[in-house]
Amino acid sequence: MRSEPDRAGAGFAVRVNGRDVLVRGANWIPDDAFPSRIGRDRYRERIDQARDAGINLLRVWGGGAYESEDFYELCSERGILVWQDFLFACAAYPEDEPLASEVEAEAREAVVRLSPHASLAVWCGNNENIWGHEDWGWKDRLGDRAWGAGYYLDLLPRVVAELDPTRPYWPGSPYSEGEGVHPNAAAHGTMHLWDVWNQEDYTVYRDHRPRFAAEFGYQAPPAHATLRSAVTDDPLTPTSPGVLHHQKADDGNGKLARGLAAHFGDREWGFDDWHYLTQVNQARALTVGIEHFRSTWPYCTGTVMWQLNDCWPVTSWAAVDGAGRRKPLWYALRRVYADRVATVQPTAAGLAVVLGNDTDEEWVTEVTLARRDTGTGRAVAASAHEVRVAPRGALRVPVPAGVAEPGDPAREVLTVDGAGSGRGGSSPVISTWSTESRNSRRKRGWTVPICG
Repeated sequence: MRSEPDRAGAGFAVRVNGRDVLVRGANWIPDDAFPSRIGRDRYRERIDQARDAGINLLRVWGGGAYESEDFYELCSERGILVWQDFLFACAAYPEDEPLASEVEAEAREAVVRLSPHASLAVWCGNNENIWGHEDWGWKDRLGDRAWGAGYYLDLLPRVVAELDPTRPYWPGSPYSEGEGVHPNAAAHGTMHLWDVWNQEDYTVYRDHRPRFAAEFGYQAPPAHATLRSAVTDDPLTPTSPGVLHHQKADDGNGKLARGLAAHFGDREWGFDDWHYLTQVNQARALTVGIEHFRSTWPYCTGTVMWQLNDCWPVTSWAAVDGAGRRKPLWYALRRVYADRVATVQPTAAGLAVVLGNDTDEEWVTEVTLARRDTGTGRAVAASAHEVRVAPRGALRVPVPAGVAEPGDPAREVLTVDGAGSGRGGSSPVISTWSTESRNSRRKRGWTVPICG
C-alpha cells in the first residue's frame, strides 16, 4: 500500500510487487443470512462472477464476517486481491475490559489464520467509525468516553506489525492521514461517496475527485424471478407490502422514484416498467461513477463499488442478487472494469475521450468519434484519431467542437469506436453517449445509456 502527501493532498494506492494497482473492486458482504449454507461451491460461483465482471479486489466489509478458508483460497486461485476489514462497523466501541482483551484475542486469531493466503492484500481497522465519530453526532453523546480509536490507531496496527509484518494496515475506511484532516476528505486517502444515493442525481459523481473511492452505490430490485420467489403480493406493485418489506434502506423507494423522475419522467409506473428502469438506473449510476473516477487515473487509483453480492432477495445495491442472478449492473461492471476502456467525459475545456489501458502492453489503435442521429444511425459529424496508450496508462483525446456540440440533443448520440486491430490484441471498444433535452443537459450534463 502507498500513502504519501502530494500537491493535491495525500494519495492512496494498493501496491503489488512495488507497483500501484488500478483497483477495480467491489465490497463483499456475507452471502447468506445463515453462514452454514455457504460452502466452497457457492463461494466459487460468486468469486467467479466477480472475476468475470473484471473485478480484481474484494473488500470484506467490517459489518460482515471473517470468511472461511475457502473464500481466501478461491480468491488466491482466481487472482483476486482481498481487502480485509477488522469487524468493526458504523458504531462506537468501548475500550475497557473485558471487551478490550476479547478484541485483541479475536484480532490475533484472524491475522494468524488469514495471513498465509496470497490473496490477502490490505488490513483495515474499521468501516466508517472514524468518520462516524467526526460527523454523526457521537461526540456530544460520548463526551470523553473511549469509542474505539485505541483499537484502530494502536492495538490493531501493533497486532498486524507483530503477526503479519509484510502486509499494510490502514486505520479505517474512509480515512485521511494527517492531523486535522477530515476522515472523508476527497483529496486524502480513502473516501466513501453516499451523497448520490441519499440526496443527489447520479451525474453528481462527476463533481467528486476522490483519491480512492472505497464505497459508493445505487439501489435496484433483484431479478424478477428472485423477487417472485419471495413475494406473493397480488397485485404486485412497487409499493405492495411484500416489495416494501424487501426494501430496508431509509426512504429507499422514494430515492428510486426520484431517480426515475430525473431520467425517465415523473409519472406513475407499472411494476414491470418500474422494475426494469430502476435496474437500468442502477447500472447507469455506477457506470457514470466508475468511468469518471477511472478517467482520472493515476490521481484516483481505484474504485470499490457497493456491493457485489447479497444475502437475501432484497432491493439493494448488489450487482448479483440474493439468488445469485446477475442484475444489469453486473454487465455494466464487465464493461467499465474491462482491461481497456474508452469513456467520454465532460471537462471545463469541452468533451474528451479518455482511453484507459490496464495491461502491460502499449495500446496502439484508431478511434473514430461520431455524432450520430439516433433515428437513422447516420454520422452527422465524425473524426478519426490514431492513438498510443502507454501500458498501465491513460490518454485524453479532446473531442473536436464540430463533433461534440449537438445539433439536436434530444435525438443525437456520440459514439466512440476502437478499431480493435492495434498491437496488443485489443478487442473493439465502443462507448455511446446521449443527451436528453437542452434543459436537462444544462442541469446535469451528458447522460450515459446502457450499452453492451
